[in-house]
Amino acid sequence: MTILVSYSEIALKSRYVRNNLERSLAQDIVNLLRKHGYEGATSHRRYGRIFIEGVPNDAADVVRKVFGVANVMPSTKIETGYETVLGGIVDEAKREIKEGDGFAVRPKVVGEHEFNSRNLSYEGGSRVMAALKDRNIHVDLTKPDITLYAEVRDKEAFIYSQIIRGVLGLPYNTQGQAVSLFSGGIDSPVATWLLMKRGVGVLPLFMDQRPFVGDSYVERAIITFKHIASYVPRSNYKLYAAPMGDVMQRITETDEPRFTCIMCKRSMYRIAQEFAKRKKAKAVITGESMGQVASQTLSNMYVLSSSIHLPILRPLVGLDKIEIEDIARRIGTYGLTAKSTEGCKAVPEGPATRSRIEVIEGLEKELDLVALCGEAEAGISVIAEA
Repeated sequence: MTILVSYSEIALKSRYVRNNLERSLAQDIVNLLRKHGYEGATSHRRYGRIFIEGVPNDAADVVRKVFGVANVMPSTKIETGYETVLGGIVDEAKREIKEGDGFAVRPKVVGEHEFNSRNLSYEGGSRVMAALKDRNIHVDLTKPDITLYAEVRDKEAFIYSQIIRGVLGLPYNTQGQAVSLFSGGIDSPVATWLLMKRGVGVLPLFMDQRPFVGDSYVERAIITFKHIASYVPRSNYKLYAAPMGDVMQRITETDEPRFTCIMCKRSMYRIAQEFAKRKKAKAVITGESMGQVASQTLSNMYVLSSSIHLPILRPLVGLDKIEIEDIARRIGTYGLTAKSTEGCKAVPEGPATRSRIEVIEGLEKELDLVALCGEAEAGISVIAEA
């Protein structure tokens, strides 16, 4: 058995960049397979394909989760003789075609052979019809129920009938690192995953606001992190946490409680930036979506962004809540993150939807928040690994 892997965007790069990304993708596939228990996985690259050996075909469900993978084809590897390939097509048909199905044969022949794609298509279809005449099947070249593929390359051929869509994107950690504000709610895991998909190595940072939130808030973040970690092609992936209890306590002492959420989020940004500097990361990722809550109006996001100098990446900023939830369902986090938790006790009754930088900075100075954020960053620890 061999699993064929194709990619899309990588093929558009220059030769040097493409070669490096292909190498990273092949290694990521092997690493993720081994992380999921497929210790015998190996890979090699040829012809714009990555070939995965040493694993059963059901390992394709893991391969499809590797960032950079376009399509995954679990296949049977055979020799390239004309009769051998035709026999392989018929064998695949016997396994996959059901009573009354319409089918098509789509071969691809690369290199010098005694036959071509047209030969295989015509003769393969004829032999499948003859071999399965008792199943009442028919040829359907427009919308077949089953498509039989044959890729013939040099001395090897690969027969398959299933093409599984991958997550696309670029190989993990090929575009540098960023710190993600990872709450474990619906939005932040989606934002984290989307930047991972673009090749960013993400350091998830949970802001532990206890005692202003309950333990369930922390537990949800850890469970969600472990699911996101299943996409990461490395072992010992870590969830970090910053102790924000003292920061939150100080913020609640303000004379302007309507700005509590703004000062809280700016404090999170500061802590994340200092952690990013320590880890040599180049950006901060958030799950903010325009207008979703009071702190995410354009006015307030402008004030939030002024608190740090690192780039703030907001992959969800233009998405509707329903769109975000759809992505969460697709990547498997929605059921984990939609669970209710104890709400933050520091949220005021009427949070401000607009704020001014000079006003917020004045309040932060009075509360000495910058120093407290530094203490919180120094106290960051690992709370989960996967």
